[in-house]
Amino acid sequence: MKTLALVIGNNDYYTGYTLNNAVNDATAIKQVFERLGYEVMFKTNGNSKDIEDLLTEFEQKIKDYDATIFYFAGHGIEAGGENYLAFTECQIDNTSPHHHNQTCIRLLELLKIYKNQSNKINIVIIDACRKSFERGSTHAFSPIQAPKGTLIAFSTSPNEGASDVGYGTHSIFTGVLLQYIGKERLSVEELFKKVRKAVFNFSNGKQTTWENTSLIGDFYFNTGQLVYDITIPYSEDVVKDVNYSKNDNFGQLIQEIKSYDWHRQNPAINEILKISPSSLDKNQQFIFGRNLLQASDKAYAAQLFMESLLLSLQKYSTEDEENHVLNGILFEIYFNPQAEFRKDKTKKHFFEEIILLRKNPLFKKSFEFIYNLLLDTKYPLIYLPREIDEDFEILVVANNKSDVDFMGKKIEYQIINKMIFNDIDIINKIRHMRLYKINELKLSEVLADFFSIPKDLIKIISPIKLNEILIAEELEEKESW
Repeated sequence: MKTLALVIGNNDYYTGYTLNNAVNDATAIKQVFERLGYEVMFKTNGNSKDIEDLLTEFEQKIKDYDATIFYFAGHGIEAGGENYLAFTECQIDNTSPHHHNQTCIRLLELLKIYKNQSNKINIVIIDACRKSFERGSTHAFSPIQAPKGTLIAFSTSPNEGASDVGYGTHSIFTGVLLQYIGKERLSVEELFKKVRKAVFNFSNGKQTTWENTSLIGDFYFNTGQLVYDITIPYSEDVVKDVNYSKNDNFGQLIQEIKSYDWHRQNPAINEILKISPSSLDKNQQFIFGRNLLQASDKAYAAQLFMESLLLSLQKYSTEDEENHVLNGILFEIYFNPQAEFRKDKTKKHFFEEIILLRKNPLFKKSFEFIYNLLLDTKYPLIYLPREIDEDFEILVVANNKSDVDFMGKKIEYQIINKMIFNDIDIINKIRHMRLYKINELKLSEVLADFFSIPKDLIKIISPIKLNEILIAEELEEKESW
């Protein structure tokens, strides 16, 4: 889902009303949104001129996106029946609506923009008090109704304050929000429910978040596209290795492996293999593993490593049974250079040899690492590698059909109408694969390739014998992932 975000954080108000963490909050939100692949408009400590520019650009861009997010951290106030989000020139003690119209974003103006975009999903997140500019004092926000297709989330309930501190260098609300946006695949409603529970407990019941929604469609901040978060013990530039650009000797060798030229790849791989594992940190080992797999379809040195995988990997195992090279190899199978989940487009180089290691206790932590990452994607059509396996049962709904060939000889074949895994019909997802006049054994191989699973775990259940398979006419695609 193509998403546009406008993120604003204001600290530098007039003396006596400055905030500590609003800019930190907005900056952290911007960073996680960028990791999620959103386009982000970003402003901190904005003035009255910025308001018009931001809203104009935001309104013009919305038409090109499926969803939008507006995030504001700073002071909020109600005056004259209007709700305002204050920019830095706003004088806190001035109660004139005319002053606020010049120095604040009117929430009604933002919602008016959204009212004209009801065919999209629009999320508003406001980390401001609902009493006064100070994220916790005297004047309440006016009642708010979300237009169709919009969810409005406040850091606090009506007539309550919201703390600017309380979660490290963040407010309690944004600090908690950051823990959930990228870590779990949750619907937006489920996410804010989790945030509400945590904020209530962390504030000892003084702050309760609040939402008003008229969303029609579903929205997930992270559907698997965000992999880099606090649960991954590697730096972002090796998780998103498209950005890796170290200029030291090791970094230059990695760039040689990335060249896709085996004349350059082979010497670079051999040079890294000469380096003592104790001289390579975990990030270097991880990105080396990724690029070994990437090069193994052409580079002889990488192929040799993979052909003796157990022996090759043992020297990289640590005393606590971590293997960062294998972690990198496994990660590369399932995630691309932007750290986006490949779904059914996994890397297949030496897959059988690699996945066989799941039963070796020496590599238990590596397979727990990739298992948990794949589990978090919530993608239902992927094998989760683990030590103890279960069969992948595929129900095949088919019927026999007889015909006569051009020689007048009777021929029999089986027409497959449905292929069901875990209540999901996958026939439209695999009909482009090698399925013309194949038998059950060959079908098992095709399915193993699709699910990225060892062939011996595929179990086809069919009431008729599948000797010569044809697929029924194109069916309507119903899956939504």
